Amino acid sequence: MLRLLLAACFLLHIGPAAAEKWTFTYTVSRSGQEIGETRETFENHDGRYRIESIAKPTGIAAVFIRDIFRVVSEGEINEHGLRPLHFENHRSTRPSKTILSDFDWNAKTLTARFEGKTETHPLPDNAQDRLGALYQLRYWPKSVEEAKLAISSGKNVKELLYKRSGEETITVPAGTFRTVRYLRERTPDDDGITIWVSDKLAAPVKVVIDEKKGAQNEQVLTEFQREP
Repeated sequence: MLRLLLAACFLLHIGPAAAEKWTFTYTVSRSGQEIGETRETFENHDGRYRIESIAKPTGIAAVFIRDIFRVVSEGEINEHGLRPLHFENHRSTRPSKTILSDFDWNAKTLTARFEGKTETHPLPDNAQDRLGALYQLRYWPKSVEEAKLAISSGKNVKELLYKRSGEETITVPAGTFRTVRYLRERTPDDDGITIWVSDKLAAPVKVVIDEKKGAQNEQVLTEFQREP
């Protein structure tokens, strides 16, 4: 019932999406120590979208970590927001760790390919891949305070409870933004996450991940650009 209510609210909330291209740059830190930089692009045209996220280590972390991490989400934009069709996760030095997944909405199945095997999982109506989910929050209707969202890691799909936890004005290197804060509480089995979303931007302003083992990772927007 909650899933159907959420879908209905999205239907009322979203109008036609205008073509746009955004570029976002973030600093990434772990337990207060800067360890990397993430650059993301979001493109939307003709009812299709593509998000690409490239993360690379910086500073002392670059001495120990040589990987460049690339994640891609592609799909449609419809009356419910983002509808993923294809997802990729790559590590530059370990191609054997590549994850590819496809979303078949007619068959309602997710097909995941990783580590030399192929798996198929049921696909809930509100499923998002883990990259696109951060951009989908932009469309969260104000009338919905909490909902279980189906998030795919690329390998499987898991329903997780997200909450709308109020509005907050935050200042980051990219500027000062009025945001809505969303969170998933940490549990013994799952990391927690807090996401600050501005209706002025396609991507989050800030993301904080509270790992179940205690460490904290933070991604903060340093600059952005929108092309007409």
